[in-house]
Amino acid sequence: MALSVLLLLLAAVAQAQKAPTATTDRIEAEALKAVFEKLDQKAEWNTTGDPCSGAATDSTDINDSSINPAIKCDCSDQNNTVCHITGLKIYDKDATGQIPGELRNLTHLTHLYELSDFLRGVAVLQLPRHCSNIEHG
Repeated sequence: MALSVLLLLLAAVAQAQKAPTATTDRIEAEALKAVFEKLDQKAEWNTTGDPCSGAATDSTDINDSSINPAIKCDCSDQNNTVCHITGLKIYDKDATGQIPGELRNLTHLTHLYELSDFLRGVAVLQLPRHCSNIEHG
C-alpha cells in the first residue's frame, strides 16, 4: 500500500514538472505594449515579462480599484499553453492621443473597462468588432 502511494505521488510530481507554462500570444503581447505606449500609460506590472500572469489570470476582479491599469486573460487555448487578453481597463489615467490601431490585434478582447472620458464620442467602428461589452463611465 505504501509503495503504491509513493509511486502515485512520484507520478504526480513528474507530471506537474512536465506541465507546460501558458504564455501570452506574442501578437497580443506586442499589441498591448503598443497600446500602452501610444496612450502614454505605464503598466504597474513587469512589462518585460509575460503580461498574462498574476492578477491577470487569477480570480482577482478586473474592477478592483487597487489595480489600474489592468488586464484579464484566458489561458485555456491550445491545451492550456496560450493566453489571450480578454479584458483591458485603463481608468482615469489621463490617456492621451487616438485609440491605437494595435487594439485591433487584441483579437480575443471582449471587454474594455472604464476608459473614462477617453472613449466618449469615439465611433464604435473604430473599436474592434469583437469587443462585445464596452463599459465606460
